[in-house]
Amino acid sequence: MDNRTLCTSFLFFVKNPFYTSRIRFENCFAYKKYTKKCIFELSKSKRMKRYFLVFSFLIISTVYLLGQAGQSAYTFLELPISSHMAALGGSNVCLRNNDINFALSNPSLLSPETDNQLALNFTKHIVGVSVGSAVYGNTWNGNMFGIGMQYVDYGTFDETSETNQNLGTFTAKDYALSFIYAKQLGKNWQGGITLKPIYSAYESYTSFAMGVDVGLSYDLKDKGVSLGAALQNVGTQITSYNNQLEKLPFNSLISFSEKFIHAPLRVSLTAHHLQVWNLNYLNTITTTSLTGVKTSDTISFVDMFFRHLIVAIDFIPSKNIYFTVGYNHERAAELGLSDLKTSAGFSFGGGLTISKFQIGFAASQFQKGIMAYQFSISTDLNSYKK
Repeated sequence: MDNRTLCTSFLFFVKNPFYTSRIRFENCFAYKKYTKKCIFELSKSKRMKRYFLVFSFLIISTVYLLGQAGQSAYTFLELPISSHMAALGGSNVCLRNNDINFALSNPSLLSPETDNQLALNFTKHIVGVSVGSAVYGNTWNGNMFGIGMQYVDYGTFDETSETNQNLGTFTAKDYALSFIYAKQLGKNWQGGITLKPIYSAYESYTSFAMGVDVGLSYDLKDKGVSLGAALQNVGTQITSYNNQLEKLPFNSLISFSEKFIHAPLRVSLTAHHLQVWNLNYLNTITTTSLTGVKTSDTISFVDMFFRHLIVAIDFIPSKNIYFTVGYNHERAAELGLSDLKTSAGFSFGGGLTISKFQIGFAASQFQKGIMAYQFSISTDLNSYKK
């Protein structure tokens, strides 16, 4: 059974439901992305040059391999992991703090602060669809480990024949495990790697893939400056739905954040999908007004440039509470309506510490007319031993 027949049978799959929100029933498993080489200058020191050369080699070789025309599956891996991540605009790979959820985006963000920490996340989406994740971290002898899981349960569906005869029901689910390792590389540098087995089951069709995340992070806590870089979902499909192997949703990112010394503010900037310039399916975009009139325009250089960027601000009045607002221009461009102002592209959230629990909430628009609400809760298990 080919992808078109499979999608016609399911009529449920939403491509990248929270991140790009493109509904593609006719080709649900992927879109083509053409890549360009991208190199990050991380350090001038001799020691960091070695790390930089290794990381640059990974970028170049991975971009070369994934730059060929093809399809990608498992786009659920691009969903924001936690409420704070969602409030930050969907991606951030530089915040190394006591929130272990960030390690699922960049493995180098594990830290001694995440030792014995457990976090759970859940997203309220359209009826019948459940999205969630869990992650746990531990530190032993200077080595930092973590294990996590992401899942999407699309619910139960009625199976019918071409003549509308009821044949029963079926389910559709995606799963990904994360085995995370991080190590300090220098005074302020950390590196990490994640091994990521991925499994999907859509009715009687299953697939399995193996992915890897690689990351570096640099943190100057005394100056409030953080820098991170990550390669996400490097790998390949091992078994496919229909004997046609598809690529993973590879993403290369860099993030920068700075917390002001004399103000309770932290500004973050993330550049994503650096391996590809054109983030649109086509060279032109088509918009439909409320009156049904369609117009097509070529995406300008400036517009495409800002589609690669996410900006966010955290207001942190105390160590026990924060408020976040983020802006994702790609999402705003894709979900905006020409004749109507919407909140597309903006995300909002906050968190607070109550007793031994850190609780977070975020609201953002990932589909036209639909808000997604994300909830997170985490706790430090070491606090129960005191």
